[in-house]
Amino acid sequence: MSTRRVALGFAALALCAGAGIWAFQSGMGSSSKAATQSVTPEPTPVTVVAARKGVVPRIIAGIGVVAATQSVTVRPRIDGEVTEIDFAEGDIVKADDVLAKLDPRALQATLDGATAKKAQDQALLAAAQSDLERYAALADKKVVSSQDFESKKATAAQLEATVVADNAAIASAHTELSYATIRAPIGGRTGFKSVSIGSVVSANSQDGLVTISQLDPISVVFVAPGDRFGEIQQAMKDGVADVEAIATDGSRVLARGKLDLMDNIVNASNGSIRLRATFDNKSGALWPGLPVATRLTVAKVNGIVVPDKALARGSDGLSAYVIDGSQKAARHAVSVSVTTDGMAIVTKGLSDNDSIVFDGLGQIADGSTVHVLGPGNTSAPADQAVAANGSAEGH
Repeated sequence: MSTRRVALGFAALALCAGAGIWAFQSGMGSSSKAATQSVTPEPTPVTVVAARKGVVPRIIAGIGVVAATQSVTVRPRIDGEVTEIDFAEGDIVKADDVLAKLDPRALQATLDGATAKKAQDQALLAAAQSDLERYAALADKKVVSSQDFESKKATAAQLEATVVADNAAIASAHTELSYATIRAPIGGRTGFKSVSIGSVVSANSQDGLVTISQLDPISVVFVAPGDRFGEIQQAMKDGVADVEAIATDGSRVLARGKLDLMDNIVNASNGSIRLRATFDNKSGALWPGLPVATRLTVAKVNGIVVPDKALARGSDGLSAYVIDGSQKAARHAVSVSVTTDGMAIVTKGLSDNDSIVFDGLGQIADGSTVHVLGPGNTSAPADQAVAANGSAEGH
């Protein structure tokens, strides 16, 4: 074997040995990197919300119907022909406004006759009183008998009573004549009229001229569970019994008012109790007969307020994940007293200003490392260092 061939053999052997060492080192590096990745997992992206001290109302929901605060069907109090109508259908009228007039001629004649009769009776009374004075003087001198004097005295008293009766007749005629002018008994909006000029109306008719409904303020009558009457009664005493009238499709709040009446009996057939709330209705959003949904506030509860969506449900109850300064999620068991409109009062397990997970509850567990997403930071970080920076900014 020549020297050249021996040298080439040693070179090939050295090259193979180097390749083996490189392959071994590369394998060791890959294993080390994989081990590092398994030990330090990527943080879970979440959004957070702060627990704050606040107030959440306790609500009783129901269904009700809008009712006019007052509604009066105007009927004539005398018989007569309609000679004048002074309102248009749908008008807003005030109390004592003139609505219509009936033919007053017969009533005026009755009044004039009563007035004339009083004048006649007053003249007779004056003459009788003059006779009585003269007979009194003659009776003292024994010129006339006491019987004649007593007769004159009785005549004068009778005429005095007649004049009193005349005054009563005149007052009655005045009253009857006033009924010829039909006035609004309350303020409100008029509905359809049922008479026209020339119609003959009767005091005995069941049909009125028009119905007037008071629409501002306006009422809503609704029901609540009868076994909660104690809460409702206390809410009225505390002045917190606010009521919202809401469109039946839930799209908007029509008006806000106050509960002003609770019925004095619970309906034994269905266990409910009737309630009435009063609302300002200047906007006309509520109309008699309109069905509405109602929300009655029976208490305003103070405590730590969080979104109900930020609470995790499990077999062992409710919990929240609190994020600490090292961006770790710690599971806290919580207790809730009131949940309204997606907001909950937490009575145990959280403190004011705790930062809790809102979105991402399903991807974390107790002790998980998280990355808090915030404005301008909506994607997960590339490595742990970025996660720490992102979390600090989001927090």
